[in-house]
Order: sequence, then structure tokens, then C-alpha cells
Amino acid sequence: MLRRLATRTMSIAPDRSIQGPTAQSITNKIRASFPDLSHFALFNDSYKHAGHQGIADSNNRTESHFRLELASDRFLGMNLPSRHRLVYGLLAEELGPGRVHALQLTTRTLEEHKARSSR
Repeated sequence: MLRRLATRTMSIAPDRSIQGPTAQSITNKIRASFPDLSHFALFNDSYKHAGHQGIADSNNRTESHFRLELASDRFLGMNLPSRHRLVYGLLAEELGPGRVHALQLTTRTLEEHKARSSR
């Protein structure tokens, strides 16, 4: 029993925070650029990559991988690559060298988000 408890404790992610400076910068820029957001979610997935080659030697291990979900009518008439280029452009500073290594995006219009949420 004690052994199983110790294993569980060690597998808990040490840092899933979205309160760090990079996460806060992402949040501020997105909220300012998308005033009609009906859905915003930011997840710090850096802990999932802590043991990967390249990350172990990195100076940025706690804010290197994020997932971002957005729903805004600013995406109306845009295909998926255009939506992603828009977001990447807004976050160019955060995605620079030594900063965020990976950003997974889900970008939907308000209608797409409502349809997806009702499933």
C-alpha cells in the first residue's frame, strides 16, 4: 500500500500553472485581440515533455508547451491554416527562441463552438 501511494505521488505533474509570465502574456494578447471570445482555455502541457531529449537541457522547462482553445467570430471566413497563422502572428514574441517550443491550437467560430459543445 505504501509503495503504491509513493508511486502515485511521484507521478503528479509538478507544474501545470498558467500563472507564469509566458502564460499571462499569451492570455493578455489573446483577450485583447479577440474581444468577442466566447470560449478561451489555456493549458500548460510542459510537464508532459519534461523527460524528452532537448527539453531536459532547456532553460525553459515550465512554460514550453501549451494548448490553446479559442472561439471567436474573428475566424469567420478563414480556413484553418489562416486561423493558426493569425494566432501565431499575435504570439510571435512568445514563440521566439528559448520561449514556447510547442503551441497546439483549436480555433473555432462561435457557431462551430456551439455545435461542438452540444454534442
